[in-house]
Amino acid sequence: MSAGWSGGSTTRWRRLRAYVLERDRYLCRIGTARVCTRVATCVDHIIPKELGGPDHESNLRAACAPCNLGRPKAKPMREPEPRSVSRW
Repeated sequence: MSAGWSGGSTTRWRRLRAYVLERDRYLCRIGTARVCTRVATCVDHIIPKELGGPDHESNLRAACAPCNLGRPKAKPMREPEPRSVSRW
């Protein structure tokens, strides 16, 4: 469970976590250079929960602890600035 999530662990989450680790064969899918141990013990939300990422298997991947804990904190995405269109 991440430090940013205080909701606690549920049976559903534990089953989903076990499924994702098994699906990814306990191999880290982040692979951060120089810190990755390749042995996944965590499950990472690709789109963080703080940004509305769901607890769905398509948004989850196996991760080693150094890669998972070393990810940058989630930042809200900005809307792109409207671009003016030139007619000439």
